[in-house]
Amino acid sequence: MGRVRELLHRLLDANRTLGLRRLLWVAPQWLLRQEYLVYVKDLRLPLPEVPAHESLRWTCFTEAQIDRVLAINAALSEAEIRRRLKEGQECLLCWIGESLVYYRWDATASPYLPYLGKTLRLLQGDINATDAFTHPAFRGRGIHAASTIVVLHRARDLGLSRFITAAAWWNAPALRVNLQKSGHTVVGTVGFWNAGVWRYYFATGDVRLENSTSVYVRPLDQVGARTLHH
Repeated sequence: MGRVRELLHRLLDANRTLGLRRLLWVAPQWLLRQEYLVYVKDLRLPLPEVPAHESLRWTCFTEAQIDRVLAINAALSEAEIRRRLKEGQECLLCWIGESLVYYRWDATASPYLPYLGKTLRLLQGDINATDAFTHPAFRGRGIHAASTIVVLHRARDLGLSRFITAAAWWNAPALRVNLQKSGHTVVGTVGFWNAGVWRYYFATGDVRLENSTSVYVRPLDQVGARTLHH
């Protein structure tokens, strides 16, 4: 029942993002073939300035706030939160007043990506954004874009050199943040074809399937400067 409930909540959220007509167009394709654009940001280059949002308050997640995080996204489970914590992922929270309106997870140790079913092997200096969610009532305010720029600056201050993230090809809000507001570059794609109980994985560009369990992105000095279009 838990998996069914999670799927229903994800469909409802996708409907908010896409609208019913586009969801009905995307969903059959997605069931057959899931593809994610992979973005890279070179932290050695100039970064966008952090937007001025006086109403936003940023804090680091603690286990005492698990219930608050679960309350804004019913598709997330406590077990998944604890799995991420065990991996060493960090979670940044955004508040407006006393209301939790957003969370994001970032990893500097190689994280397992449930949506892909593989581990992303991070190289030295890498940081990966594994997940982000904005409460539906607070979308369209630039919170995710602001959080991404905050994390970029923090990562550079920690001596990291490359930010990696991925987004489904149909997720227009994520694409706008990554390409227009944060200045990322698309360096390839990764995904899989569904064939019954089997998955046939593929990767393009600078994304590499390393083995049956992991994937990685080629180092910065090997990455070609190009943008893929969909």
